[in-house]
Amino acid sequence: MILAFIGKGGVGKTTVSSAVALNLSQIGKTVLVSSDFMPCLQHVFPKDPPNLKVVQLREREVAERWKKRYGEEVAMILNEFVEVDDWIIDHIASSPGVAEEFLISNIVDLEMSGNYDYVIWDTAASSATMHLLFLEREFYSHLDRDVKIFLKIRDRFRSQKILKLLEEWKALADRVWEQILLSKFFIVTTPDELCLLQTEEISLDLKSMGINEPQRIYNRSKQKSEEQFGLLLPELSGSASEIVQKTKEALSNSIAFFTTPLQTTRK
Repeated sequence: MILAFIGKGGVGKTTVSSAVALNLSQIGKTVLVSSDFMPCLQHVFPKDPPNLKVVQLREREVAERWKKRYGEEVAMILNEFVEVDDWIIDHIASSPGVAEEFLISNIVDLEMSGNYDYVIWDTAASSATMHLLFLEREFYSHLDRDVKIFLKIRDRFRSQKILKLLEEWKALADRVWEQILLSKFFIVTTPDELCLLQTEEISLDLKSMGINEPQRIYNRSKQKSEEQFGLLLPELSGSASEIVQKTKEALSNSIAFFTTPLQTTRK
């Protein structure tokens, strides 16, 4: 199960996701992965706690993984049009959008590996993460059109390997998007008006993509209002690690909120 924590910058996503990961690591093997290209998990966890692996996906590392996985395949396609040198693949790997696109695939791979009971996804600020999700959905749609286009012009090429490769990419995109739709999303927010407004926008955007209605976590809340539905967390003080531990304790009786199967969270 992938549990994704999303929200406006500064609302406490890293704190909450870290606390949830610590709780879940007591009942199953857990990985906490950050998709923020300026991650801070190393300050919260200088070393991995028992039964919990901490992964920080940095842009350069993701680009290198992409090049290792797809570099030769992309070069094969480009060589159908013109001979290319190795530096072209380096250029593509560092192009805007490539690392972001491959990043979700990396997270899904962690879930599909079977090595973990829980994959906790500490997302970047909501604007970057929503862009990431929209990008994944568009990639999914474009590949379907690319296959159809190639079928119309394949006689112009020397090899039929491209069609096979596009179909493999399409199958991969199908798998990744299917896992996204099976993931549980939690919007972390604070009680101030701007955060609450953005929470509504995030919720609507997720629903428009077919993603299950997200649960809400109200961080730094003093009391529950009629408009709030979800989990409330008090405002805490201390160092980053101390706040994570205190949040872990505050959530210790709410594990079912995170682990309940998806079908019971839909309205």
